[in-house]
Formats: sequence, C-alpha cells, structure tokens
Amino acid sequence: MTELRYPVSSLAWDYARGIAGIVICVVILVTNEWHNQLLWLFVGLTILFAIYTMTTIAKNLAWFRVSEEGIECGGFRRQSIRWVDLSEMALRYYPTSRSRKKGWMTLTLRAKSGQAQGGRGQAGGGQAGGEVSVRIESNLPGFSEIATRAAWAAKENKLIVDRVTADNLAALGVSA
Repeated sequence: MTELRYPVSSLAWDYARGIAGIVICVVILVTNEWHNQLLWLFVGLTILFAIYTMTTIAKNLAWFRVSEEGIECGGFRRQSIRWVDLSEMALRYYPTSRSRKKGWMTLTLRAKSGQAQGGRGQAGGGQAGGEVSVRIESNLPGFSEIATRAAWAAKENKLIVDRVTADNLAALGVSA
C-alpha cells in the first residue's frame, strides 16, 4: 500500500492566489463606503477567493492510499473505491495556454455507493443510491501510476471509457 499526498510546493501558488485575492478584496471593502454598489462585487469576490483557499486547504490535508484492492482518500471526507467495483473513469486535460502544452489533468473515479465505502463506513457516506467518487489532480506524485492502475481496472471491469479519456490515457502512455 502506498500513501500519497499533494506536496506543499505544488499548492504554494494556489495558496498565494487565494490569500492575495482575499487580502486585496478585504482592503477594498474596508477602505470604501458601504453605500457604493460596486462593493457588492468585492463581497462576492471575497467569498469566491475564500472558497478557493478552502479547497486548497482541503487538498493540502488530503491523502490517498493506493493498493492492489483499491484506492482510498481522506481529509475532510473519506472515500474508498475497490478496483473491482469501479463503474466509471474519466481523465480530463485542462490546458493553461493556447499551445495546449501546459496544463493539468484530473482523474475522476466512480463506483456505485452500494459497492464502495464512503464516510464513516457507510456506503456512499450515508446517501442511498448515490455514487462514491474520488478525484485526483496531476500534481499528486504518482498520478500516472494511479491512472495506469485505474485504466487496468476499467479494462478488467469491461468499462467503456469515452474518447477524451482514451486520448488522455494515450498521452500518458497507457492503452485504454
């Protein structure tokens, strides 16, 4: 079993953007008068930057355990999916430039809640008939190995992956 975490170095710019956005918006809110209607824009932006920073904190606290049986993640919310119960896999690439050479990938794995474990040992975190999902970004060390293992599980489970996922797996050097 391998335990993985997002390195703080890969989250540093996310923290910087979130905190800088909050500070700038709060300074604007404090230094202007409240009867100005434009201030409501900055209230909204402050809330958005706060949510962004909280998601970065959630990533910082998250951990992933990968084994031959499945994948488990923890942090604010604990989820686990056994490879034999994998029901859906999606691998998406989000470019950050027009050349599409820079960007990140997100791997989303899903299983029916009756098949996987979610929050405190209850199927699906207590949601009847729901799905359990695990989402991993490519800045996690070992991301390509997890994607390879998930692709293998998808083949074993006879899942049909969409064309975008197949192309992104090929870009990682994995056959779909």
